[in-house]
Amino acid sequence: MKKLGLIVLFVLLTGFMYTKDVFAHARTYVWTEEYQTLPKGGREAEGSTTLQVPNGGQTNVNTWEYQGELEYGMTDHWTLAHYERLKTENQIGSDDATNYEGFKFESKYRIGEKGKYWVDPLIYLEWATDFREEDHPNSLEGKIVLSKDFGKLNIVTNQILESELGENGRTTPEFRVAANYEVFSGVHVGGEFDGDYWAPSSHRNPLSLGPTVAYEHKYFWVAAGALFAVNHAADDHEVRVIVGVPF
Repeated sequence: MKKLGLIVLFVLLTGFMYTKDVFAHARTYVWTEEYQTLPKGGREAEGSTTLQVPNGGQTNVNTWEYQGELEYGMTDHWTLAHYERLKTENQIGSDDATNYEGFKFESKYRIGEKGKYWVDPLIYLEWATDFREEDHPNSLEGKIVLSKDFGKLNIVTNQILESELGENGRTTPEFRVAANYEVFSGVHVGGEFDGDYWAPSSHRNPLSLGPTVAYEHKYFWVAAGALFAVNHAADDHEVRVIVGVPF
C-alpha cells in the first residue's frame, strides 16, 4: 500500500511540473460517474486497479480487481465502452487465485450542454457478466447522474439501480455523492460517499466515505481514491487507482 501511494504521488507531482495542457474527458472521481462523454470519434483506453479489504481487523482476506476499458465517442453526447475484468482473491489457507471475471458494455448519454439546465444530467446503462456467479451471471445497471459546477467546485450525485438477471434476481438501489475542488490547474481534490439504500442480501445499508485526488495531463490522466467504512455493513476499506490515455 505504501508503494502504491508513492507511485500515485510521484505521477501527480511530476505531471504538474511538466505541463498544464489538459483534455476534457479526464475523470476526477474513481467510484462516481460524472457529466462527461468523449467527443465524436474520440478514443480512450483506461486501466483501473481496486483493492477491497472486507475485514482487515480480523483476517487478511482481500481481493484485487483489474479492469481494462476502451471507450469510443459515437457522438459528442454519446459514448460506448467495453471492459474486461480480472480478479485476484487472497484466501485463507490457499494460494492467491487470479481468474477472468467477465466483461461489461457501457453506454453514457449526456443531456444538453454544461450549464444549459440548473443541473447537468447524464444517463448511464451497463450490462455486466460475472462468470463466477452460477445463478445470476448477468446484470444490468442504470444510473441517473446529476452534476453542478460552482466555479472550481463540482458536486455530483448518482442514483443507481443494479439488477441481477434471471429468476429470483435481486435489485439493489444505491447512491453516490461526491465533490471536488480544482486547487491548481488540472489538480482536483475531493471526496466520495458511497452506499446502498438497502442491500437485499443483508437487509442492511452499507455506507462508505473517503478522499479522492485526480490530475489531468496533456497525454494522460490519473485518479486515485479510498473508501472507509462508515458502518459495520460496509467493507473496511477500498482503494482504487485509474489511469486514462486518449489515442
